[in-house]
Amino acid sequence: MRDFIGRNVYLERLNALWKTRKTKAIAVYGRRRVGKTALIQKFATGKVAYLFEAIEAENTETQVGHFLDQLARRVGQPHLRDLSYKDWPPVFDLLTRFLQDQKEAVLFFDELPWMAAGRSKLVSTLKYYWDKYWKNHPHLVLILCGSVASWMVKNVVRSKALYGHLSETDLIEPLKPFEVAEFIGRKRGRKEILDYLLCFGGIPRYLEEFDYGRSFELNVENTCFQPSGFFKDEADKIFYNQFRETQIYRQIVAALLEAPLSLQQISKAVSLPSGGGLKLYLDNLVTAGIIERVPEIRGFRPSKTHVYVTVDEFLRFDHRFLRPHRTAIEKGVGRKRFLHFTRGRWFPFLGHAFERFCLKYRYAIAELLEFGDKVIACGNVAERSSGGYQYDLVYLRSDDVITVCEVKCLAQPPSTGLIREMEEKLKKTSFPRDVTVERVLISDQEASTALLESGYFHRLVTAQEIIDFRF
Repeated sequence: MRDFIGRNVYLERLNALWKTRKTKAIAVYGRRRVGKTALIQKFATGKVAYLFEAIEAENTETQVGHFLDQLARRVGQPHLRDLSYKDWPPVFDLLTRFLQDQKEAVLFFDELPWMAAGRSKLVSTLKYYWDKYWKNHPHLVLILCGSVASWMVKNVVRSKALYGHLSETDLIEPLKPFEVAEFIGRKRGRKEILDYLLCFGGIPRYLEEFDYGRSFELNVENTCFQPSGFFKDEADKIFYNQFRETQIYRQIVAALLEAPLSLQQISKAVSLPSGGGLKLYLDNLVTAGIIERVPEIRGFRPSKTHVYVTVDEFLRFDHRFLRPHRTAIEKGVGRKRFLHFTRGRWFPFLGHAFERFCLKYRYAIAELLEFGDKVIACGNVAERSSGGYQYDLVYLRSDDVITVCEVKCLAQPPSTGLIREMEEKLKKTSFPRDVTVERVLISDQEASTALLESGYFHRLVTAQEIIDFRF
């Protein structure tokens, strides 16, 4: 099924645990819309399953009532809805009695952070019932799932209460580029597939929203720039669902959407001390899959310092085109909003987004270039003094080679003009002695015949090669 492209590895692991016919507890987490619920529902198909989904932003009493309603429907006993329980122990006592009647079962708590109303007390209660009742079941798989990644890591994955109890922890990641291409299929050309990757990434729920019988531009017009568009408020939901101090997280991400920044630069940009508080915010953003910490390269040598970069494609797209025009979109002002709101900024945006795309998949590109096992450090390199230069992607390698990559998203096939551009940067650069410098061009298009015949670049890589590469 198309819905489960890229999810077979997770399914195989879950089914392998099931086939052991032993009682197991599993934690599953990942960003909003990445397909966690669909994955577990697929796994539970054909099995005796008790699936419970929480309600967003409700208190414990409401969560308990919703749980009882789902249990009543699951076991066919409507009177359970009339019980006036206000906390979890009597509910779990009731659930335990139903589980004891089953020789095998899947027990799935979906959006556990919501079910817990943001507190860790529920985890302690779950530990009690696991230790006293559920782990002694002949064949039970308990799955604790949530989209608030920082809460799941702190209160479940690294919880003292559950330490040693979890048989497996799965971070469900977005689809890889080749999986996105499989998902979209053959109805769209390579340029449009790249556009979807640069704007919406590998989030299955996002990709499901598009009609691939229509063009990328028409799909974006209908889903992003209409008052009822699916994506109009999606960025707000990402921050609201993940974080309590939404405004601070927004400020950090907004700063990083402009450029990669060090801890000190972020501190200055958002007017927060560069101590534990800011580091905690950054760690939570990393755990949520919104930003990444990348080692800095200084003097073309590995460094112990890091910069932070955004890796969430949709937030980048929202920041550039949706958020600045939110009022106009909500009021339905104008026609052909895609053309109007992106005029003069679309191709610069794609160029910047393609650079971030290559940085995000830098290790896959190293494998594609057949030196993946030689990489010591990789990232972008910028020198502001002495006239300045910037390399979009640099690899420091253990075989005494430095690979410098020029990343280009162009309206025309790359030509020999890039040779002059690269040579000007190389003249300004002081590389370590006794290293070989390899030049690589990564472009969204095939190179011109003249550039190919020049033999200047050691390797020419297209976006299509990166998308097709299986890693």
